[in-house]
Amino acid sequence: MVDNINSAITAMCKAYPSGRVGMANALGMSIDQFHNHMYQKVGSRFFTLAELELMEDLSGTSLFAEYSANRRGRLLVDIPKPESLDNVDLFQHEMQLNAVRGKLDQAKFAALADGVIDSKEKKTLSQMFHNSLRHQMHGFMGFLALYGVSEGSVDMFVASRKDDARECAAPGAVACRFSGEL
Repeated sequence: MVDNINSAITAMCKAYPSGRVGMANALGMSIDQFHNHMYQKVGSRFFTLAELELMEDLSGTSLFAEYSANRRGRLLVDIPKPESLDNVDLFQHEMQLNAVRGKLDQAKFAALADGVIDSKEKKTLSQMFHNSLRHQMHGFMGFLALYGVSEGSVDMFVASRKDDARECAAPGAVACRFSGEL
């Protein structure tokens, strides 16, 4: 999880094969210009949205999207492609989810050892919880995709059409379009 835009940029540069210097070159900047934009020195503007998106594309990460989602209190989840899944993948993902949940439970137990959860522990637990949710959502979307529900599976959570929400509700219940309540 990235805390601020500069840490997202730094991580994208680390993920790029030739690092920050290579990222600067790919953007058509010298390393000094890159730093001036990043730290808004010498009257330089910050990076444009197009430059940030290009850095994300070049680095092969989703760190800018993760930063943006985090900033708005949202959760970014990868939606798996059906052609890249099989039952073995789902089982492996379920095992990973169980491991992530186990680490979260251990961290919760350790945080409660002194009877108080401080801000550092809260941040760590929140990051681990988000990671757990991401794994769970990814696995569930993979399950739907593998068994032929890939197109529109996100609609179940977005409920952009009235009929989609009703199809996802329990039998005999009507789903609330906006709050997700039944």
